[in-house]
Amino acid sequence: MLLKMEIKKWIELEEMFTDLMGDSKGINVMVDEKREVAPKKPIHELSVREDKKLIHRLRQRYKNYKSAKIQYNEP
Repeated sequence: MLLKMEIKKWIELEEMFTDLMGDSKGINVMVDEKREVAPKKPIHELSVREDKKLIHRLRQRYKNYKSAKIQYNEP
């Protein structure tokens, strides 16, 4: 059985993004990606498909940002 996004999972992802990008940018990236997937739905009402799509998009953004940061030797 697949579970929908729980607030606990969203907070864990938020902490990862804010640790990597800083508070403002990390939250903005997450909100922007969520708006792309489901603009008018609260996070806890996403379907399983929307949930998977959001997590996939967040992983891609995280990996791209992290690799760019390493490439330019930023702290």
